[in-house]
Amino acid sequence: MATYDVPMAPRVDLPDEAPDMTTTELHAAVLHRLLAALRLAFRAEALVLGDIFVRVNGIEQVSPDVLVVHGAEPGTRTVYRIPPEPVPDVTGEVLSSVNRSGEGRRLLEQKRDLLGRLGVPLHIELDPERGVLTTWHNIGGKLVVDPPTDRFEGDELGGLHIRCTPGDVDLRLPGGRLFTDVVDEVDRADREARRADTEARRADRLAEALRDAGIDPDSADDHLAELAAEVGEPASRQRARSEAIVRQIRDHQLGRVG
Repeated sequence: MATYDVPMAPRVDLPDEAPDMTTTELHAAVLHRLLAALRLAFRAEALVLGDIFVRVNGIEQVSPDVLVVHGAEPGTRTVYRIPPEPVPDVTGEVLSSVNRSGEGRRLLEQKRDLLGRLGVPLHIELDPERGVLTTWHNIGGKLVVDPPTDRFEGDELGGLHIRCTPGDVDLRLPGGRLFTDVVDEVDRADREARRADTEARRADRLAEALRDAGIDPDSADDHLAELAAEVGEPASRQRARSEAIVRQIRDHQLGRVG
């Protein structure tokens, strides 16, 4: 986590919001998914903000599409002020055709310049229209571009991996699962919660069935293995037999057998 200290300077009136002239439908869709995937990947380990002004010493500011900060206080902001807040660890831009010339290119270069002087270690730019990704590393207060590629698989994004193809961006969460959209993730989390609740209720019923049979649920496997050993059952079959007995008790408790 870096900090930024500069001498006091006269404050300048700066807007807290500004229209984004580079936004297209593809740009907006990719940025929406990217922010959601980053927040899911980092959870509470880092602050992830999107499309917010980074204001430096109250006199200049830029608005990266994405910023990731370790060590910052959680919560929403209208402006990310440096100081007192720490310098972002990663910033990112989702590009569109507007960024290739004219005012759009000038604004992008202005962002790179300030983020470099600020000391941002890593800056990432995605061009979903072309299917290109570029990374920029800070060298001596200036962002220096690496050769273009179509993917990012570093650790700086909380394990999130990115792969670009013309017209789309593939996002893989830690563990390799494909991130599609927020709605799917909410549905998935809801299904997992319901499944966990069902398994917990089954475990409670099984434990009660074992107690009714005079068996301590915490030592059921040991108890059944002892019974199997008493009749000379081979060790390789003891575990399978104990599991079968436990399943029988469970199925009986659930009304599946006679």
